[in-house]
Amino acid sequence: MKDKVVSLDEAIGEIQNGSSVGIGGASMVYKPMSAVRSLVKRGTKDLTVYAFMGDMDVDMLIGVRSAKKVCAAYVGFPMIGLAPNFRKACQNGETEFKEYSELTFILGLRAACMGIPFLPTRTMLGSDLLKVNNDFKLFDCPITKQKLLAIPAMSFDVALLHGYQADSRGNIQIVDKQIMAELIAYFGKSARKTIVTVEKVVDSDEVRRFPEKTILPHYEVDLVVEIPFGAHPSGFLPLYSPDINHITDYYSAALNPEAFKEYLNKFVYSPETNEDYLKIAKSF
Repeated sequence: MKDKVVSLDEAIGEIQNGSSVGIGGASMVYKPMSAVRSLVKRGTKDLTVYAFMGDMDVDMLIGVRSAKKVCAAYVGFPMIGLAPNFRKACQNGETEFKEYSELTFILGLRAACMGIPFLPTRTMLGSDLLKVNNDFKLFDCPITKQKLLAIPAMSFDVALLHGYQADSRGNIQIVDKQIMAELIAYFGKSARKTIVTVEKVVDSDEVRRFPEKTILPHYEVDLVVEIPFGAHPSGFLPLYSPDINHITDYYSAALNPEAFKEYLNKFVYSPETNEDYLKIAKSF
């Protein structure tokens, strides 16, 4: 089988201007932050970004004007507040925001994974989200005649994910006690091209010894990049926790345009590699 292990630059170079990109993880854990920093550094523009619960990933792409549209259930930091660049861009009309509930976002991913056009729900009936997301469609159930809401399948050009380990063929595996594994798999299966950064690349014999740990088989994965601590400053539980000090510093920087530029110069544009980034990351 084809060796799918490539450099980060080669992988991110596959993402073209105007692409739709699904970013895995949620709420400061399992974010493919090394890939996001590379995307920012490359200057890719006019992206439509899908994120279940976005934080630094989405906010940074908006701050450098790479994201023209965001589809998410939430973009912010637990116990801190809404992501500053995201909030400002939405208030100023600079970025289109298509809001989902957490359930409807998952239903959209599930429908794409199942290869069907939509999945139904009743939970959104009466919600004001119907006024801001016109993708949701009311219909009469052909069985019960009840009103239902159709949540369209959610697919995108590229999925960016961070996983635990992979072999060179692209089989992605979880670590013991890892949460959100199903969500990561949904993103990978909903994309036309899937790029996964991993903590380590292992021999295929290792994958075969523990087949139950495989969440994305090789035929669902296009490219693999080995980047230890590639989720930082988000966490990768149970290996490492979110770097709260770094995330708080980012939030403060994002409130001020000059401070945001300084953050980008220090942590995104100056480091040549992820190892360089980790050396200067404040509390890692």
